[in-house]
Amino acid sequence: MITKLLNRVRGPGGIKPMMQIAFPLMISTSTVAIMLFIDRLYLRQVSQEAMNASLSGGFTSFAFQSFFIGIIGFSTALVAQNYGARQFHNCPRVLTQTIVFSCCSVPLILALIPAGRWVLAIVGLSDGEVLQAQTYLTILMAGTGLDLFRNSLNSYFGGLGQTKVVLLATFVMAIANVSANYILIFGKLGFPALGIEGAAYGTIFAWFTGLFTLCVVYLKQIRFPEYQLLGSFQFDLEILKKLVRFGFASGLEIALLIFAIDLMILTLKSYGADVSTAITVGLTWIQTLHIPVIGLEIGTMSLVGRFIGARDTDSVSDSVFSGLLLASSYASIAALAFLFATDTMVLMFLESDSSTTTLNLAIWGTQLNAFIIFVISWSGILGGALRGAGDTYGAMTIFATFWWFQFFLMFILVRLVKLGPDDVLAIHIFSSPLLLIAMMIRFRSGVWRKFDLTE
Repeated sequence: MITKLLNRVRGPGGIKPMMQIAFPLMISTSTVAIMLFIDRLYLRQVSQEAMNASLSGGFTSFAFQSFFIGIIGFSTALVAQNYGARQFHNCPRVLTQTIVFSCCSVPLILALIPAGRWVLAIVGLSDGEVLQAQTYLTILMAGTGLDLFRNSLNSYFGGLGQTKVVLLATFVMAIANVSANYILIFGKLGFPALGIEGAAYGTIFAWFTGLFTLCVVYLKQIRFPEYQLLGSFQFDLEILKKLVRFGFASGLEIALLIFAIDLMILTLKSYGADVSTAITVGLTWIQTLHIPVIGLEIGTMSLVGRFIGARDTDSVSDSVFSGLLLASSYASIAALAFLFATDTMVLMFLESDSSTTTLNLAIWGTQLNAFIIFVISWSGILGGALRGAGDTYGAMTIFATFWWFQFFLMFILVRLVKLGPDDVLAIHIFSSPLLLIAMMIRFRSGVWRKFDLTE
């Protein structure tokens, strides 16, 4: 048994190959998490409402963009399978079609801005939070084109396994974001103090710097003849149809998931300003410490896609095992922090003399994160494996069904049963293993083995 386990973690799908791809992505996504974290620390100094609005407006804006980002993200699997099949010339062509799709998506996202503002206005937030959240959402969605193009290039390099490029661009973006937000939020170097508007403009500037960095690196691939980069700048209907056909499920999955989570957050925030602040604190911490696992999930998707393209299904199973092992190690460390550093984590965003309701709920929510971090980490790895193999509709159905069930359950508990927010949070967290069980059943069924995206 021990020898078999050692062979699994030492082989082509083992820990080392997984870490070579996933570790830079984990650092990259951690950097993004730190950006969001610092933004909220900055806005905390402006007002509690500004901090709360950055979560409400930011998450809602992402919900309206997530369908398109999900389709773009599937190009990671498409690039990886072509790379694994040694069809290198198709990899840049996939990127070109992803850029074409992004250009078509921008007008649709801009048209959705009024819908996003309307959602924020009707969910029961305080007037001050609604106004600032709407401002934040409008600016972010207006600059969405930069983020779509950046995600397209990130997915391309992720599919090739060149995740250090993604890491480099993210570092550049993080430096730009932290600097620009400080200047624009607080009014430094002659700029006016813009508050939450400054946070939004700083984020758009950061997207631009990340995109510029990726473009510079991408154009250097001209010197590699196997990629036929100069011949890739053309419309390819077959690749575009494949991107939309298989990526549609990924996009719909993320959109349904993010909308469900967004509505859950807004439902909880409808309890009032004190609860809204506590929810913002708890979600900021789970978001910050879970985001690195997304890098591991993308790494799993890339590695699985590569092995599927090479017709090596045994290594697929090994790579999933390695991903789960690494996710477990990381989640254990995060859980210890949630349980034993709770007061320190909460008081980074709250004052010690904050209301008892806010402090107690923030502490309870942060401690509950120690349980759900395992569930969402393991489920994410299995979801990444299914998407990498091309089983996007299976992953979509499971994730979407679970999170919308969670939203309707929470809505009933809050609006009809009128339970307290601490009880609602506990019911939500301790019912989350249903997601993991469904993902395990789907992966064990072996349905993913029949997909082939390179033919």
